[in-house]
Amino acid sequence: MNVPRSLLEEGAVALRLPAATERSAPLGAMRILVAGASGVLGRSTLPHLDRHEVVGLTRRGEKLQLLRELGAEGVVCDVYDYPLLLRVTRRARPQIIVNFLTDLSEGLDEANTRIRREGAANLLAAATAANAARLVVESVAFPLHGDAARALEELEHSTHLFPGEALILRFGRFWGPETLHESPREPPTVQIEKAGAEASRLITHAPPGTYVVT
Repeated sequence: MNVPRSLLEEGAVALRLPAATERSAPLGAMRILVAGASGVLGRSTLPHLDRHEVVGLTRRGEKLQLLRELGAEGVVCDVYDYPLLLRVTRRARPQIIVNFLTDLSEGLDEANTRIRREGAANLLAAATAANAARLVVESVAFPLHGDAARALEELEHSTHLFPGEALILRFGRFWGPETLHESPREPPTVQIEKAGAEASRLITHAPPGTYVVT
């Protein structure tokens, strides 16, 4: 995908998104905003969305070049900063918003639980305010426990409140390149490249509903 390299730096006064988001997408293409685009699932999904106009959100400026290489226009945006997230979303005018938000950088369940609650709530509100047609949310196909399980249940419940089309993608445990596991572990599992390919298909073509990807 050939898009300009204008970037939005976090906290910038002037919000600048690529010109591709300011005009109609090519015939058959859609405008898609992916939150958590530089995570393991995002990195495996973006190459399969290359015929679409994709904006990828990341919290880290050093990930912008990676997102460009994967075919997306990278934007630095912390989903906990709702005013900034809302401005970015409205400027991008996405037809589809994808929630691939995770926080596993410190290996703490609390961080991942927080982003499933607070980050997802902000993204849902931004998607609604920006009149996106479709919201796609990453979930898991294996049991969690304690507060992590409650946060996941809340995430899925809130997704169904989205006024447009809502999809929940329940993934098995990832394995393969750049994941925590080189080979399949306790089922359900899914190879990460297969997960990305299937995610792209569901994002763009599946009817609303809940899907298990294993």
